[in-house]
Amino acid sequence: MKRTLFVALLACVTLMFASCNKEKDLNGTNWKTHTVVNQEMSMEGMTATINMNIDGTMSFTNATNGAMILTTSGSMQAMGMTLPMDAETDTIDFTYTFTGENGTITMKEDNESISVPFTYNKKDNTINITQTQTDEETGLSMTIDMTFTEAK
Repeated sequence: MKRTLFVALLACVTLMFASCNKEKDLNGTNWKTHTVVNQEMSMEGMTATINMNIDGTMSFTNATNGAMILTTSGSMQAMGMTLPMDAETDTIDFTYTFTGENGTITMKEDNESISVPFTYNKKDNTINITQTQTDEETGLSMTIDMTFTEAK
């Protein structure tokens, strides 16, 4: 009897440790973000402040594919005026790779592949994406840090 109880206890402890070290599987998971961007930009002596809200969902539909829906809205302040930005929703289909801690999302835009790295924070159960976008005409850059939490 003692031996059976010991074996059962050992099996439970082994399962506990095995489940703690398991890597995250993104297949079939859904994530959400609410990101606020406040960034000042200067060009030719003029300064503007961009205030933007990004609400989004990211779904990993299988082991290699997913989709992201991002809605952006906000305003720009310059020369004492506030100009509203119309809300815009984009749906982005992507493929991805994931190693359990780091990954890459690859999407097509104007027949060009764009790869965006991401990291998974096991402690917080979050996915972090940092992307810098540069306007080709003006050379102005904007960095956006998005943190996605898993939707239950």
